[in-house]
Formats: sequence, C-alpha cells, structure tokens
Amino acid sequence: MVLKSFVEVNPESHFPLENLPYGIFKSGNEADPPRPCIAIGDFVFNLSAVSSAGLFNGPLLQNSDCFHQTSLNKFVGMGRPAWKEARSTIQKLLSFDEPTVRDNATLREESLLPMNKVQMLLPIVIGDYTDFFSSMYHARNCGIMFRGPDNAIQPNWFNLPIAYHGRASSIVVSGTDLIRPRGQAHPVGSSTPYFGPSRKLDFELEMAAVVGPGNELGKPVDVTEAADHIFGLVLMNDWSARDIQAWEYVPLGPFLGKSFGTTISPWIVTLDALGPFSCDAPKQEPQPLPYLVEKNSKNYDISLEVRVKTTAPEHESVLTKSNFKHLYWTITQQLAHHTINGCNLRPGDLLGTGTISGPEPESLGCLLELTWNGKNPLSFNGLPRMFLEDGDEVVLTGFCKGDGYKVGFGTCSGKSQETVDLIRSNEKEKLRMNEALMSLLLRLDSVPGIDPTVREVRRKVSRRIVGLQEILDAVADSRVEGLQEMMRKWEEVVVEMEEGVWEDERCRTTVEGREMERFCFEKFGFRCMERFLRGV
Repeated sequence: MVLKSFVEVNPESHFPLENLPYGIFKSGNEADPPRPCIAIGDFVFNLSAVSSAGLFNGPLLQNSDCFHQTSLNKFVGMGRPAWKEARSTIQKLLSFDEPTVRDNATLREESLLPMNKVQMLLPIVIGDYTDFFSSMYHARNCGIMFRGPDNAIQPNWFNLPIAYHGRASSIVVSGTDLIRPRGQAHPVGSSTPYFGPSRKLDFELEMAAVVGPGNELGKPVDVTEAADHIFGLVLMNDWSARDIQAWEYVPLGPFLGKSFGTTISPWIVTLDALGPFSCDAPKQEPQPLPYLVEKNSKNYDISLEVRVKTTAPEHESVLTKSNFKHLYWTITQQLAHHTINGCNLRPGDLLGTGTISGPEPESLGCLLELTWNGKNPLSFNGLPRMFLEDGDEVVLTGFCKGDGYKVGFGTCSGKSQETVDLIRSNEKEKLRMNEALMSLLLRLDSVPGIDPTVREVRRKVSRRIVGLQEILDAVADSRVEGLQEMMRKWEEVVVEMEEGVWEDERCRTTVEGREMERFCFEKFGFRCMERFLRGV
C-alpha cells in the first residue's frame, strides 16, 4: 500500500513518503544558515523549523540540537534508535491525515519550501573517504584490458575488499563543475612522459555509504553489526583521468588521476528506506575468512543509469544502465574489513563502492570499459567519442521500484570545464585548436597498433604531438605573441608531421593510416594538410 502525504507527490517522483532522504539546504535568504531537511515530492521539509516548533518530542531528539546544525554529522552519529525516531515522527507529520503541519499555515510556509527555490549543499562534513573496488565485472574487464584474460583478476581480490584512501577535500555536491585535471602521462610509443591536460577524462558510476556512529581506535566493527554503523547511501561519480592514473599508479595506486574531484548526490537515502528492496548478494567463492562471513549476505536492488549531455555536438544519450545488486562485496563487509585492523571510522566518513559494472555490455560503469580504453568509440550524433570532452555533463541517477512508488536518489551531475591555462584566455581559436589536438591524441590512443607499420605511425605522431602541446603552452604563458605567430609555428609542426609520418607509402595503404589522415584533415583543416591530402 502506497503511503499518502498531504504534500502532492507524483508517482514517478524519487521522494515519496516511503523515502524521506536527508540533505542540507540553503534558502534564498543570505542571512539564513544551512539547515538539515528531508525531500518530499518537489519540496524540502525544513527540520530546523520542525524542531523549533517542538515537534521532535521523542526521548532521543526532544532535547537535541542536531537539526540546528549546518551538517548532518551530529544526527548521523546518534545511531539507529535516533534515526528510527526521526523517521517515524517525520512520516507522521507529513501523512495525509495529520493536521499539525498541514493545517498550520505559518508552520507549513516555514517548513515546506519548493526544491527549485533552495540550494542543496554537501549533506555531511566528510573527514575521510575510502574507495573500494567491489564489482567483479569491473575488476575482470580492467584486468583483461591491461593484463590479459589469463591474469584478469588478482588472487587477493576474491579474499578481501580491495580499497584505496581517497581525497575528502575534493568531494563536491551535485551540480558543481570540475576543471579538467593536468598531470603527467606517458603515451604509447613515447620514450618520455609529458605534462598537460588529461586526454582520457572519465566518469565512474558508483555509490557510497555514509558512516553513522564510528568506532573507537583499536576496536573493529563486527560484520554482523556493521549495518548499524551505516546511515545511508548516496550516488557518487568518482571522476578519473585514465592517462594520468595509468602512468602514476605503480607501485602505490591512484593519486592525481583521482584526487581532482568526486561528485556525490545531495540526498542520503537511509538503509531503513532501502530495506524493502534488499536482495541476496552474489555467492562468494571461495568463502571469505570468518570475519567477513555473513549469514544472510544482502545487497539492494537499485537501478542505476548514466546519461551524458554534450555541446559539441549537442546530444544527450543514456550511456549505461547497471544495478547496485551486482556488487560482489557488500557495504557491511567493506566497513567490517576497513576496521578489522583497528582503524577508527567517524560520523560522516564516506565509503565508495567502486565502479558498479554489470554482466552485460550495456551495464558497464565507465567509459574505460564502454570504449575498451578508447579502442571502440561510442557514436554521438555520428561522431566518435572515446572519453569526456570539455562541456560534457554527466548525470547519474538511481532508484528502487516499489508497488506504485519509487525510492530514489535524485541525480548526481557534474560538468567538465577547460583547464586552468585555457581559462586565462578567451581566444576562441586557441580553444578550438586545443580541442582538435586532444581529439587527435584520443584517436591515436584508440588505434590497436597490432601492425608494426601502424605502431610506427603512432610513435612518430606521438613524438610530434609534444611540439603541438608546447605551442599551446607557450601561448598560455604569453611566450608567443599574437595568433598569427602561433599559427605560423603550428603550421611548421604540422608540416613536419606530414614529412615524418606519412613519408612511407605503406602507412597510407593501411586502414588505420588512412583513417588518421582523414581525421587530421577533418579536425585541423590547415591548408598544408589539405594540399598534402590532395597530393595523395
């Protein structure tokens, strides 16, 4: 039976009375501080106003100021009894037959605010952030991609939840734009690394558990009690710079390729709301060690989707559809393993699941998998796309499907913007040429390179690409004065590319070689390239 509220809720809304996810909002009045709220339909329910009215009158909350804080940390640290008391009170206050808020015009105006009139902020102050690697399908695909099918998954993966320590300071709320990161990378065929903007910017479809009550240093949390230490879940996009990550991760794992930004949704959906949608977790073989064994290992049936909106060309499409239930390691196993060595967790800590990929091609959780590291480009309005380009907006969403209602997370969105150096100038020509350069590099990275001739083409082009990047950097640093001078130097490098790369007739007879010629012509359009191609 669907619960009914006096607040109108569309059946397709993610926020019915069955859900009641928590967040932090800021009203349009600058003098008002951020305050806790829940979502109901198209409104936020101001819990600070409700608390001030004395309506949280249960034994655990009646004397608490947890809903007058600027984050949810104090509330989530109070534990499950307080969460249940709050949920029961809020559901009653918002129910169709309850007059306390419904018939009090002043309280209703103070407590129910249109969602499109407020700003949603990070719901918690995140002290620490750990990202796991819990999808077997994602682990296997990445292993095949980089190590081959015979060594796809490392032996330890099936015995413990693998994770790395992430960067909490760069976690942002949905709707925050991110600057394309710069760092070192080492393209195939090059003898030296280069420094510049990432050419393989990627999203990762993840979710994350928000830690409730922590544990004392030196006292692990038993796996059977781990659920009581998890307040709820959020959507998470763990942005990744694949080229930077590939060069730096040996031997200690990700660093700059991950730490530049992670986006989470503004709404935390509680485990109580997700309870009706629990399902059996995948069978684990071999059986893990006793501290990780769960009698009834559970996941949640949460449908997940990723859409991308592009501006060049203008396009919107669904990239992938996956499900939280595909995770091999459960969130309770992740938390128990995190603390087994005595590590202490604190309220508001974030535990990412890792990329959530499913078994089907359309359920892969990142572009690295969807394009097989750029070798199988996607088609956006007929144009190939391997990784994210500036201006692309990635939108994650997820929900559980009930009988006549949905329990959802809303959206988790973010857009990639130009690098810092490019922002310093508004020259459209420079931006256009930088995009062309990056597109060319991505295209070169997608060439399989099985044929020795193709490998040689790629090696020569990659070497000369460094010259193109140096020109762009010189303009950004004002070492080259004027667009005409830059164009002259650019043309010199392109001519060198012609002479050095396509001098061998065999290169122009390969499919890959002709494709690269055509791609360079379409993206650059320089007169020298045009003359060269006409000569061919």
